[in-house]
Amino acid sequence: MRISLFLSAVWLAAAASALAQVTVDLHALQALPDRPEPAPRPRAAPPNLVRVPNTTAKLTPPAAPATPAPVPPAIPKTEPETAVVNPIPAPEPPAGAPPPPPPPVSENAATKAAPTTAGLRLTFAPGASDLSPDSTASIKELTAAAPPGDATTFNVQAYAPGTKDDPSTARRVSLSRAMAVRSALVADGVPSARIFVRALGEQFGDGPPDRVDVNIEGAPGQATQK
Repeated sequence: MRISLFLSAVWLAAAASALAQVTVDLHALQALPDRPEPAPRPRAAPPNLVRVPNTTAKLTPPAAPATPAPVPPAIPKTEPETAVVNPIPAPEPPAGAPPPPPPPVSENAATKAAPTTAGLRLTFAPGASDLSPDSTASIKELTAAAPPGDATTFNVQAYAPGTKDDPSTARRVSLSRAMAVRSALVADGVPSARIFVRALGEQFGDGPPDRVDVNIEGAPGQATQK
């Protein structure tokens, strides 16, 4: 009987102790701070979608740029002036040099000479450049009548017609005529430094196309013929 009472007392004491522990634990749990709620998990971004073009659609090529219309060149209203280059005199031959060759004179040449207000005009047959005896005599008279001195110069301007097929013929023939007249002047004693030669080819103006004009400049009362 005593043992039973003792066991009952022990069991009651153990039960009371367990209840006391449970009570303490509940109060401790209530004293704890509230647990924070977990942060929401970010959602992963959806993958980039690549839009595939419709290959069945007909592609239109870009239009070609418009070609601008060509601009016509501007035509000057006035005729440009012709540049004139002053002729350069030939240098004097050194002392002891051989005399210059005589001018090309032909008995059959049809060259004629006529005096002008500025000097002398010689007309040639088409394509010819030789001097006749009468023309060389007229050149000699011109040089004899010219005033002496370095101020007096002889301007030889030669002309000749040309053709479309060979435009260089006019310049070549006019140069041969100018050199023939120059040789005649030098043979008559005119220093080469006082002779100015210009082969102008087809630029014969209003005068005869087959001619050579010998104009004297620097002499009193003389005017240059244009």
